[in-house]
Amino acid sequence: MLICLPVICLAVYYTPLLVSLGWHAMHGMGVNYRGLRIQVPLGWTADAAPQKDDFPASPQGITLEKQPETLHFESPGPETMYFNVLLPDARSTPSQQAAQWESLFRQSHSPSEFNMSRLADLSADMSCIQATPVTSNSAAALACISIENGWVAEYAGSQAHVSLFLQVASALKTKPQGLQQVPTR
Repeated sequence: MLICLPVICLAVYYTPLLVSLGWHAMHGMGVNYRGLRIQVPLGWTADAAPQKDDFPASPQGITLEKQPETLHFESPGPETMYFNVLLPDARSTPSQQAAQWESLFRQSHSPSEFNMSRLADLSADMSCIQATPVTSNSAAALACISIENGWVAEYAGSQAHVSLFLQVASALKTKPQGLQQVPTR
């Protein structure tokens, strides 16, 4: 009985990692969302509920989350990747939607608190901006958009996982159905 206590303590300590491994055992390495195939890296999980409850009137997107690997008290909070499709809008073109998306991202990241930069060396069909806190170069927030492929994506987390996010985002090549411009009446 006494030998079980250390095993239980280790299992509790590594619960976030074990949950991720269990998620991948159940769901595999990716999820489908509105025609996009989104890779879910090891150590990350995806909220599968939006897939079941997603109706055209409820375009909530899908979030991938990476919990700290352990329950260590000084671990940073979860990191997130968010993906959604550009939905048809009779009031704006896809280019206008992209400009609005970027404007909202810039508004939510004050220049007094974040250094903003546009990422270079990306695929031609993807545009990304990054916000790095002035007080810490270890964190990052990104907003990416692909008008050609019809998706938007955001990332919030460690600078160490920015390249992983860009890898997942750049793999979103399937254009969802129904993204053509909605005619105005």
